[in-house]
Amino acid sequence: MLFNSYIFVFLFLPIALLGWYGLNKIGQRKVALVFLTGMSLWFYGYFNATYLLLIIGSIIGNYLLSLILQRLTAYYGKRDRSDVPVRYTVLICGLLLNLGLLFYFKYYDFFIENVNAIFKADHTLRHILLPLGISFFTFQQLSYIVDRSLGRSEHYGLTEYAAFVTIFPQLIAGPIVLHSELIPQFMSDEHRFNADGFYDGMVTFVLGLSKKVLL
Repeated sequence: MLFNSYIFVFLFLPIALLGWYGLNKIGQRKVALVFLTGMSLWFYGYFNATYLLLIIGSIIGNYLLSLILQRLTAYYGKRDRSDVPVRYTVLICGLLLNLGLLFYFKYYDFFIENVNAIFKADHTLRHILLPLGISFFTFQQLSYIVDRSLGRSEHYGLTEYAAFVTIFPQLIAGPIVLHSELIPQFMSDEHRFNADGFYDGMVTFVLGLSKKVLL
């Protein structure tokens, strides 16, 4: 879904804003986050629903790695460093998962083309369709797994983590957002509608939309 499309401006964005502010107004923060994640997945999978399998699988895989680290902390204790080898094993798994995913979808054909050219081989290219925003959500999650493995971050709930990865304003066009910047905002209970902030946001959106369409 494009930010300058009719369906985004006249349908998706109003529903997202009404649902987010409405649910938070009645004190349903968790439900609001689930709603935001669902809307973001709709936004991401609008042109190709198969993309959803990729991003959901990536979220689940990285979240399970974080959960393993959480169980290690509970088992060994925060001051016991005997879990270091296991932590680095989890880190390696995280690197393989995320960078392997990125390599396959973004660089596999490029790699095979070079192998064919250098070794005069005839390996078949897969002509893989590049998923939208794969670099952004992959590196966001990789930075989180690195911080978790090094003990620099806590383990978050699945609701907050999924919203962090999928939030639609930066999902397909960036920028890459750190978990420490976004997840604490999701965990806050202060999500009341603010007229001044809403006005500033709409002005910024209209200016950006104008530049996108006119320039």
